Amino acid sequence: MGKLIVIASGKGGVGKTTLTANLAASLAERGKRVLAIDCDVYLKNLDIVFGMSDDHIWDSGDAFAGRCTVEDAIVHVNGKERLYLLSAPLKAPEDPDGLSEFLLKTAQQLLSENEYDYVLCDCPSGIGRGVDCFFVRGSHVIVVATPDVTSIHDAERVAATAYEKSAEVSMVVNRVRAKAIENGTAPNIDEIIDRVCVKLLGLIPEDKKTAEALNAEQLVIDTKRARSKRAYMNIAARTDGEFTELYKFW
Repeated sequence: MGKLIVIASGKGGVGKTTLTANLAASLAERGKRVLAIDCDVYLKNLDIVFGMSDDHIWDSGDAFAGRCTVEDAIVHVNGKERLYLLSAPLKAPEDPDGLSEFLLKTAQQLLSENEYDYVLCDCPSGIGRGVDCFFVRGSHVIVVATPDVTSIHDAERVAATAYEKSAEVSMVVNRVRAKAIENGTAPNIDEIIDRVCVKLLGLIPEDKKTAEALNAEQLVIDTKRARSKRAYMNIAARTDGEFTELYKFW
């Protein structure tokens, strides 16, 4: 049976969706069959990051309402063998909590049927019923944070909630600026780990190529000279159970 990976964050704007897309693509490049689900039923963005905003007719809201099957709503990501996307609806559904629970059950069913090696759920930021329902026993919750005190505080709360639900929890610290840590204007990595109290899965450097890729609706791992490309590949290797030293870019 495959693995359910839940990408969560305490606050918005920390790079959660970018991590979801690039981690999914990196796992697919490792030969895994991967499905990425946009579970933000209010503000969908995952299809944009994949450059697929105009390449699907149906979405999870249509499947939930019975207008199509889940299989109809899942589309192959252009240029990425073994990578698939289930997009969120354009408009918020009348029953958002019901749709979130439907997405969790869909992910679990597809994994139990061995349709995919990994299903990645890109959740809304924060905590609440639409997020907490994905924190289940057997899931791997990756909490995304940035090296600033508000993000770390919120990541701590999300990690604690996931632990209460008996989920496996790890953390990715995004937008790391080595010089800021060295000169003391940002918390160092050990301080962040001690505060959030979860194992560190990976570090992603601050990289101007990330914004360029997003604006071009391309993946960072497909962008030339992107400093963060190796970081995503490293995180994918560690997620896939490979013993790999933490990528240190300073």
